[in-house]
Amino acid sequence: MAAQYYIVASLPMLIGPQQTSPMSYEDFLDAARPFLTEDENQSLLATRLEPSVNAPEGLVARFSQWEMSLRNDLVRLRAAQAGLVGSSMLRDGEPVLGTLEIAQEAMAATSPLEAELILDKERWKFIDELQTPHHFNMEFLRGYSLKLQILERHAHFQEDVGFAAYRDLYARVLGAAGTAVPMGGMNG
Repeated sequence: MAAQYYIVASLPMLIGPQQTSPMSYEDFLDAARPFLTEDENQSLLATRLEPSVNAPEGLVARFSQWEMSLRNDLVRLRAAQAGLVGSSMLRDGEPVLGTLEIAQEAMAATSPLEAELILDKERWKFIDELQTPHHFNMEFLRGYSLKLQILERHAHFQEDVGFAAYRDLYARVLGAAGTAVPMGGMNG
């Protein structure tokens, strides 16, 4: 516990998903590695934004369940918007209260970038809630790891590249469903 206390106390503060990352995810892992056991280091490596049924217990498992619910809600809403049935694209997982409203807010965004920013703001908020009872322990470090991953995602956002990828993906999904791309439906 003393080593975890030291690591947490030495980490730069993370204030929100809009900030520039004060350190890379890899630098974080490198800084923590000498002070943690092999199992604790493996646990940090297994702490990912991508939901997994094999997520470590505790904070990461709860975040993974929440993220899976959010992604399933997004699939349902996107499929309904395109006139498709999205059930074949859903992942296993129980619905979590509140994720549908977040998905609806993201779907109402005026651009894919705005939608991603909404989703990441809500992810950050949920991680904060999960971290609240944890200060200077592995659960705090796992939450910190998730937040750094969000900040690194933001560093890679490029609106023009992202929108082009979105248009391409949207056209491929509609093409696979045998539906034509609506005129003006993708802003270009």
